[in-house]
Amino acid sequence: MPVQTPAGNIEHTAGDLGVLRPDGEAVRLGDSWAARPVVLALMRHFGCVFCKEQVSALREIVEEIHAGDAELVIVGSGSPQMAGFFAEDYGISTPVLTDPTRQVYGVLETRRPSPLAFMDPRVMLGTLRAMWHGHRQVFGKPELGDTTQLGGVFIVRPGGEVAWAHRSAFAGDRPSNGEVLAALRRATRAG
Repeated sequence: MPVQTPAGNIEHTAGDLGVLRPDGEAVRLGDSWAARPVVLALMRHFGCVFCKEQVSALREIVEEIHAGDAELVIVGSGSPQMAGFFAEDYGISTPVLTDPTRQVYGVLETRRPSPLAFMDPRVMLGTLRAMWHGHRQVFGKPELGDTTQLGGVFIVRPGGEVAWAHRSAFAGDRPSNGEVLAALRRATRAG
């Protein structure tokens, strides 16, 4: 079951964390939510079939996110070069960053599955679904990121308040676009 509770205010714990742009330049994570709300999507890794499926879905709502005066920011755990390849391959027009140290994942309390988690029928069925839609898993390349890290989607308001959180309970567990947009609307109305 995904955890959908806010993590409180992360400005002091995550705001100063350095994440890397595809060109390798370090940027302060808190700068992404300094001026407007952010839909912060933490991906498992840049070779993940589920992450490719998720980003393809999130691309469909980027205009609606921008219309709500917010931004979509995608964070992976691989190398900056892989973040750049991923952004290019999937035509991502919003910021794609990477956190090879996975400090952001720790602050936002995302999970790491047990070794048997990949035997979960939901994971196996999700893999088939994602592959049916043309996404492919890439293995054996450490520069893609940590294959045992789960992700999540968070709505972060200016100042670092996490207004909504969906922490993945298993690989492929993600909120629907409708859930993300509804949470963003609630967060911007309450902010």
